[in-house]
Amino acid sequence: MKAPVALVAALLVAVAGIAGWQGYRALKDARSALASLQPGPIDVGFAQSMILHHQQAIGMAQFMIDGRPPGLAHAIAFAQLEELGQMRGWLTLWNQPLQLAGKPSMDWMLLGNEPPGPELSRYLLDCQRSPTGMTGLATSEQLNALRQAQGRERDRQFLSLMLAHHEGGIPMARFAAVQARLPAVRQLAGRVVMEQSQEISRIQFMLQVLADADATADAAFGTATKN
Repeated sequence: MKAPVALVAALLVAVAGIAGWQGYRALKDARSALASLQPGPIDVGFAQSMILHHQQAIGMAQFMIDGRPPGLAHAIAFAQLEELGQMRGWLTLWNQPLQLAGKPSMDWMLLGNEPPGPELSRYLLDCQRSPTGMTGLATSEQLNALRQAQGRERDRQFLSLMLAHHEGGIPMARFAAVQARLPAVRQLAGRVVMEQSQEISRIQFMLQVLADADATADAAFGTATKN
């Protein structure tokens, strides 16, 4: 009887070992899955920086709702309010501050899988030199001038500021669309690139329309003064 008992004991040990290994693998897989849901510094940095960026764009757009490019202002405010809510929700879920105090830092863009190339290096240098800490972000003086402008001049200032604003925001969104850890962050960043690239084309067209209108008005004024 001793041999069967020893055999059963050996089998139980083997089964326990297999179960232990499977449990270890399951625990390891669960930890890996949990880690994949945790944000990296690029996810956090992008959300904090883009929140600041979106807040200013929304403010300018809301100021221009009654302006002559109302469709553009509505589109910007609607899209960016939704994205702003998503990013605030993420940071709250991650127990991260919605934005950092003081001048914003773009150092999170140095944490990619590869060292920054010439284009990214120039962008980061421009951000460091900017009084707002972020390329394309309007200064308080520019915003005050927009509030005081009237008519066509207000439209022109709004479009010019928003053009620079979008051109300054796209590089960090493009970076996050590739380098962020979480798929949801990469997806939102990619959407920002697409939306703002389309809006840049629209803004450039509207600025050209304003320039053509000014040229026509100047020509008409010149003709009138000669007669």
